[in-house]
Amino acid sequence: MAATAKSISLILIAVLFIALGQVFWKLGTNKSGVVTFSAGHIMSSMSQMINTWFILGCLMLLASSVVWVIALSMVDLSVAFPFQSLAYVFIFFFSIFIFKEPVTLLKIVGTMLIISGVITVAKS
Repeated sequence: MAATAKSISLILIAVLFIALGQVFWKLGTNKSGVVTFSAGHIMSSMSQMINTWFILGCLMLLASSVVWVIALSMVDLSVAFPFQSLAYVFIFFFSIFIFKEPVTLLKIVGTMLIISGVITVAKS
């Protein structure tokens, strides 16, 4: 199946939702602190990490799955799946602007390689 503007848009939305889900989980762990799992304390560990950000992250990942399945019904998996790597690109930018993480030359080069790879696959 050939990729269309609609299928590519759905794929990008699904990938964005994946990245946002991860951002929300990170915001949740920043709020709850380090989560440790130990035998006998699994329930208390799980309750420690349940907060609004965690729930929003779960909802984003669920929404991503729904949109992804719809997109897969429209396009070949070999075309769609490489777009998943764009989650790294979204996370790169979210990490800089939301979490104030450092930017390094290697991260920039890696991000550019990912983008060029996705463009190459999309044009094939």
